[in-house]
Amino acid sequence: MVVVKETGHASGPAGRGGRGAPDAASVYETWRGLYEAMGDGVGILDREGTILDANGALVEMFGHPKHELVGRPGRMLADPERFDLDATRERLRRAWMGKAQRFTWWCRRKDGEAFPTEVTLNKGRFFGRDVVVAMARDVSLRFARQRAVEASEARYRATFEVARDGLVIVDAASLEVRSANARAVDILVGAQGDASSSGARFGLEGEGLVRLLRGYGVTETETETEAELRRTLGSLEDTGGHASMPDWCVVREDGALRWVDLDFARFDSPGYHPVLGRSQSLVLVAVHDITERKRSAEALRAFEERERVAERLRALGELSAGVAHNFNNALTSILAHAQILVRSPAVAEDVREDLQVIERVAREAAVTVRRIQSFARNRDPEALELIDFGDVVANAVALTRPRWQPGGGGGKWRFELEARPLEANAKLLIHGNAAELCEVLVNLILNGLDAMPEGGRMWVRTGVEGDRVYAEVEDTGSGMDEETQRRLFDPFFSTKGASGMGLGLSVSHGIVRRHRGEISLVSAPGQGTRFSVCLPRVDGELDEAEVEALPRARPSTILVVDDDPTVRRAVGQMLGELGHAVVSACDGREALTCLDAHREVGLLLTDLAMPVLDGSGLLREVGRRWPQLPTVLMTGLAAEADPRAVEAAGALLRKPLELASLERTLARLIPG
Repeated sequence: MVVVKETGHASGPAGRGGRGAPDAASVYETWRGLYEAMGDGVGILDREGTILDANGALVEMFGHPKHELVGRPGRMLADPERFDLDATRERLRRAWMGKAQRFTWWCRRKDGEAFPTEVTLNKGRFFGRDVVVAMARDVSLRFARQRAVEASEARYRATFEVARDGLVIVDAASLEVRSANARAVDILVGAQGDASSSGARFGLEGEGLVRLLRGYGVTETETETEAELRRTLGSLEDTGGHASMPDWCVVREDGALRWVDLDFARFDSPGYHPVLGRSQSLVLVAVHDITERKRSAEALRAFEERERVAERLRALGELSAGVAHNFNNALTSILAHAQILVRSPAVAEDVREDLQVIERVAREAAVTVRRIQSFARNRDPEALELIDFGDVVANAVALTRPRWQPGGGGGKWRFELEARPLEANAKLLIHGNAAELCEVLVNLILNGLDAMPEGGRMWVRTGVEGDRVYAEVEDTGSGMDEETQRRLFDPFFSTKGASGMGLGLSVSHGIVRRHRGEISLVSAPGQGTRFSVCLPRVDGELDEAEVEALPRARPSTILVVDDDPTVRRAVGQMLGELGHAVVSACDGREALTCLDAHREVGLLLTDLAMPVLDGSGLLREVGRRWPQLPTVLMTGLAAEADPRAVEAAGALLRKPLELASLERTLARLIPG
């Protein structure tokens, strides 16, 4: 109790040395000095909780000047979001009755910051009247530490419970389980849905690790299991606190076998822990379930081999695309010069005939390049477009020709391509991915040839049946029995022994199914095999090149952009033959400079793949700065071109350029 006398001197005998009792002023001065020197905030309250006085620590704690506190209710210092008026009044009433109160109270400083305090209320006397002395201590740091501990506990528990591996904490001495996550229960016990099973109770606390890890085969008894565990745990001192037991087989309560890798890490619990219990030496056991890996080892090896094959095919596709791009550029130059010379009146007739042969062979080579690009193209398998299935079959036949009709002669196979009669100008139109379907047919043709190692006959037929289009690949080879036919489309099944991966037909089956089609076969030993691929037919029309006569383009200055100088020269000669002036640039950046310098340019003709600034970027910039300028995109990679770039261009020309196609395109974009 704090007591301060207002006036007069204290009565009573004089002290030693003849000095009398101190007067009231002296007592007040001493009390005030102690009052202000206290590190805790102190406030003097009346019965209603009004603040009568406050020391400097309280003023500093809350940031209010003293005159803003005195005469105001103490609840002004409370955090309104956590303030309980009834509870506060009850504590104040009890303190007024002489019952000391101690509690945590959330307050708010003048700047709005909320913070916790530890408050003590005691009854006292202040200048002759009863008061409540409130002492407040800022415990923000303690609360922050407590919250950090709680957050750490929460993080630990969350990590412990959601771990994909089983985690078990055991006593190092007794091997008794102190805690286990749900994944460990599932791996080691199983049957969590059965209430009668010990696996149904969460955590496995109190279980013996030896019983949970009872071995099978290598260590058949619990005694041997415990001995193995003791040896492993005993080695922790020599291995830096970590050890492992790989390839351990566990027999679960439901009788199932699980293969696991066990990793051990020793640690000491420093004191009482809400999860771990009393202070002790503990071991964390990580249980890695490797059952599926064990059971699927052979399949995994086959999958890895398949990935290696796929990687080689991807590399081959990239190589093919690069070769095709360079070959297209070479064909552009060859075809351009041949066509220009054919049109020249100064060329002798016999030379003209030779040039026409060169022109025809160059066109055939261009078709071959497009077939290679279609086969090796790396495209989205879900990207379907309107295509002619008859063209796909023809491409597959052309791609396999070097196998069944070797260039040096001596072919063992007779090959026939048959197309069932259709109505006039009809096509086998489907929605599909030409590259994938071509891969299916190439695979069927090559398999048929492999089935006739001594030679034979093969038919490839196409036609329509109702709302379906079909392609048949029939051979006179060795045929297949019923067991082989049942397994033929299974992954990794092959009839070619060590030389076969067993992937071709399973992949082909998946491709046809994605196209909402069916692949079937009819075969018998010694009677050959006939595969049939049926796909839904659709109505529509393919985009055809313009064939109507157009007036010649007006003579203009045309900017040719290509990183290959031979292509620039060849295209320039073709344009010159058509009566146009030519400005050239090697990339998009140089093209923009030319357009700034040559305002007379009436059309832009640009390649797609170029360094520095490619054709797509050039077309976007030209569309922004010169929106009225006609543009033409020329490329041998039309299928890989960004659709936005194709839309931005006024026309698309495939490499190698045909003089007639170039003339028609210019006539449409810059009519005379």
